[in-house]
Amino acid sequence: METKEEDKSFTSETEGRIWFNFSRRNFLTLAGWGLFFATMGAYLAELFGYKGFFYPKVLFEPSPKFTVGEPKSFSENSVTTLRARKIFVVRDGNSIKAISVVCQHLGCAVEFSKEKDIFECPCHGSKYYRNGVNFAGPAPRPLNHFEIFLDDSGKLVVDTSKVVPLESELIV
Repeated sequence: METKEEDKSFTSETEGRIWFNFSRRNFLTLAGWGLFFATMGAYLAELFGYKGFFYPKVLFEPSPKFTVGEPKSFSENSVTTLRARKIFVVRDGNSIKAISVVCQHLGCAVEFSKEKDIFECPCHGSKYYRNGVNFAGPAPRPLNHFEIFLDDSGKLVVDTSKVVPLESELIV
């Protein structure tokens, strides 16, 4: 008997394929599930990952109320710069004021010029009198003045969360 070699052509659609039919519908279904699981993985990583949902969202900032020393530590007719707290302590005779270092134009740090006896913004040229009132440059308003008072122990306390009028001063 003669043996015929079988024809190697496949008769059914799924015969000879790996394990799925790679049609357009299957591709879009697979892409959709992949996108779904990638989105869920990213969400869960944000929720439970480092600095995620369970990490406290707290700003660690210094207190707006702080002591600056005793009144006698500021000599008469002086301007003391406290860069860490962003204020000037201005003493004129018995009057003490706490003035902001932040320029009212674009937020630069102003500096006190002893020769001219004025505050100057080195970036954009705004100029302020010794009491914080603007007189030249692009600054639209005077420097902020903060509340200053004496505590029970006789030390000066500045509260930068309370902006007071320009006329406010502490008489010691």
